[in-house]
Amino acid sequence: STNVTTDLNGRSTINRSISASCINIMKAVTTILVASLAVASVDAFVQPTTHSRGAHTSLSAEPLESGSTVVVCTGPTCGRTGGKKALPIMKELAAEIGVNVETFSCVSECAECGLGPNVEVRKKGDDGPFYPIKNRVKTEDDVKAVLGIN
Repeated sequence: STNVTTDLNGRSTINRSISASCINIMKAVTTILVASLAVASVDAFVQPTTHSRGAHTSLSAEPLESGSTVVVCTGPTCGRTGGKKALPIMKELAAEIGVNVETFSCVSECAECGLGPNVEVRKKGDDGPFYPIKNRVKTEDDVKAVLGIN
């Protein structure tokens, strides 16, 4: 149905009532769009290392410039799976090339936790707010690969 109303300034407005089924369809479409945008946002900004059936693949990267920063997750999952053990190795090797090392404790159950320990790489000159994340950084060889050290 359609109603025409006039406000105090003499402007007319047409109001159409929308059936309940149309409203339900609009809600469903909105839900799908929001979910699609959330997935696209994560895919666009999080760059996990590719893994195939649990096989560890190369973490290799270009050598990081002095003044770059790596952030090692020491949260519950990443710390338990090797982040705390990789941290002293990262600090030692990064210092040799002038790369800063920071830590953070991810307290959320994010999608990256299952791929940890995770290291965020902030190259000198990058202004974020999102940076690449390297996954499964556990060993000295993994740390060297993230830092770009041969």
